[in-house]
This record gives sequence, C-alpha cells and structure tokens, in this order.
Amino acid sequence: MKSALYTALAFTVLASPALAEDKRHADAHEHGHGMFQMVIEDDHAVIEMTVPAFDIVGFEHAPSTAAQRVAMAEAAGTLSRPDVLFAMPDDAGCAVGQVEIGFGATGGHRHEHGEDHDDHDEGKHDEHDHDAHDDHDDHEKEEENHSEVTAFYRLACDNPGALNRIGFTFFEAFPNAEELEVVILSATGQSAGEVDRKETVFEIE
Repeated sequence: MKSALYTALAFTVLASPALAEDKRHADAHEHGHGMFQMVIEDDHAVIEMTVPAFDIVGFEHAPSTAAQRVAMAEAAGTLSRPDVLFAMPDDAGCAVGQVEIGFGATGGHRHEHGEDHDDHDEGKHDEHDHDAHDDHDDHEKEEENHSEVTAFYRLACDNPGALNRIGFTFFEAFPNAEELEVVILSATGQSAGEVDRKETVFEIE
C-alpha cells in the first residue's frame, strides 16, 4: 500500500495545475468557506478537505476549557467518518481505507504575536497614531491566530467510474460551515464548482 505522504504528493502533482486558482481562493481563510479536492483513479479515490477551524469547532486556538476539548474530540470523531459526511453512489462500492485529520494551531501550538514596546515620547505621536498602531497589532494577532482543519481520506472503490455525484451531509454535521469550493479530477476530466447549505449535491461531469 502506498504511504500517506506518497498519496498526498500524487494528489498535489496531479491536481496542482487545475487547482492553482482555487487554492489561492481557499488560502484567503474566510470563515464559513472551505475547500474540497478529490482525485478519482482506477481503484480508489483520494479526498483532501481544508476548512477554517471555526467552522468545525467554533474557535481557532488551542483548547483552553473542558468544553473546547470535548468539542475537538467530537469533531475528530465526526471527521473520521467520510462515509457519513459525503454520500456517494452505492454502485461505486467505495469503502474507507485511510483517514488523517489535522487541527493545525487549534490542536496544539498557538503562535502569539507582539512584544512589549519601548516607551515613546508622547509629544512625537498623536493619539491617532497610537490608535492606528494598536489596530495594526490587533489585525496581525487575528491573522496569526487563524487555524485550519485538514482532512485526508483514501477510499477503495470497486467501481470508481460510478462516482457521478456527491451529497454533502457535511453541512448537517457542522452548522458553522456555509460553503465548500469543490474540484474533482478524474480520467475523464475536471469538475469544479461549489456546494453550500442549500445546494448540497455536486454533480460530477
């Protein structure tokens, strides 16, 4: 069996030309909006999903309370069931083979930004300058505290050619999630679009 790293690299090499523009959009990190990428091959399919941690657990920092730790454990359990989150045609005969879930900064280290600054002569800076500086620091802290959840799945499929649609029950499991950019690559070509809380079925062309 190929290693997870090999499969992930294969996914990147296969999909990168087609997904470059979509990945730039996903990198913007907007709450409610994630990315779902899938490659369908001869006897299996691989899925990589990236979603803001807020959409999954409701926060984007290392858990600091018992309730937050429980939320992460429950989310990990739910994400480990792609057969529940994504409804695929029975004729495809897909079974879950490999699952990897990563919580990014939410799962551990949180990078804090900011150091104590030397005192400045107040006569050289007006109040507006201080406010602007504080706003800038707050913005940088907010950006550095962003965290994403990644999920990698490998599915063994008896008849991958029957994969002509996917139903995203993912939205029922995670109420904060609003939309997923979807890109699917197969031997017959590429399908791209979006699914959201109202339009939960993606038709694979």
